[in-house]
Amino acid sequence: MILPHISYHKVLDQIKDGIFITDIKQKIVYWNFGAAELTGYKSSEIVGRFCYDIGALCKKDHRGHTLCSPEACPLAKALIENKSGIYPHLVFMMTKRKEELPVSINVGPIHDIEGKIVGGICVFRDMRDEYRQRRLAGEIQRKMVTLGKIRKNGVFIETIYKPVEEIGGDFLEAFFLDDKSLVITVADATGHGISASLFTVIYKTLLHSSFAFLHNPVEVLRNVNHGFLKTSQIDGYYITAAMVIYNPVTRTGKYASAGHPPALIFRKTDAGYQLKQELCIRSLMIGVEDNVQFSEIDFQLDNDEFLFLFSDGLYEAECKGGQFGTEGIKRFFSSYSGYDLLNDLLLHLNEQSIYVELIDDVSMIKLEPSLNF
Repeated sequence: MILPHISYHKVLDQIKDGIFITDIKQKIVYWNFGAAELTGYKSSEIVGRFCYDIGALCKKDHRGHTLCSPEACPLAKALIENKSGIYPHLVFMMTKRKEELPVSINVGPIHDIEGKIVGGICVFRDMRDEYRQRRLAGEIQRKMVTLGKIRKNGVFIETIYKPVEEIGGDFLEAFFLDDKSLVITVADATGHGISASLFTVIYKTLLHSSFAFLHNPVEVLRNVNHGFLKTSQIDGYYITAAMVIYNPVTRTGKYASAGHPPALIFRKTDAGYQLKQELCIRSLMIGVEDNVQFSEIDFQLDNDEFLFLFSDGLYEAECKGGQFGTEGIKRFFSSYSGYDLLNDLLLHLNEQSIYVELIDDVSMIKLEPSLNF
């Protein structure tokens, strides 16, 4: 009874979130009080202008990519595809004060009574506090993982750690128990963001506490699994993990896995690198059930060979020819002659992906023998 007598302007102006409405060509026809408060732009400065003219309004996504194109703009895509929803990443809007405002946005088309699309709506929420917390959490997580290149005790290690957001659900680490025992591991927790990162913290804690009294990868995985089930007690959250203990003196190692993609050993050839051995173990993930029987594979690395571990963000990436998988890795390595293998592989994966950007965290470790002790 009361709704016909209330202006939608007055209702929307009571909402603290920013709201703007555009016509079919994305010219802004309404700008609420919340939008003015967040951006510093008054309604009189915005209404009648196109959203891509204002600086641009939605300047970039969390990767720094511009959003002002029909292919990238969330609102433009909502109008073209006739779909509504929350954009999965933070967006940075440019305020009148030339400051970047991190926001979450929800977009959708507006239909007339006949169902025809006549415009679009965007609701954006201030995410400055959460963004600061996520940035801090990301910095802490990067200090927990092994990054870059390490040449020590007869091994050369390279790593790539590329979370989708500021913080991710992947974990990788390389550390020495002593001069003759190197541990490398890659793990991948369910989901993304802060919740997944918390499970990687649990994994790292259990991993290091296990190595205090265990020195076999199978026994360590078993202990980590038992501790994870006892600690997390949350259904539906699991971790896949690959673990290696390697002796740089004998150049031999043991590989164990908990539901993780296979490890690969490549040998240098005249044209590139050829797959020598696939270390594949079928097993349950960490956190599924207690008393799991994990298994291991012995391996050896000769001169001009390397061991390659990675997360499923690489293995399961959806590419133009299907899932990237072992075949995609083999094809890339088979003719590679550059000097930055992991970074170049990541660039190649981005080029092959069916998405504008990768939708899962990607982590990689390359281990090869070195003459430097």
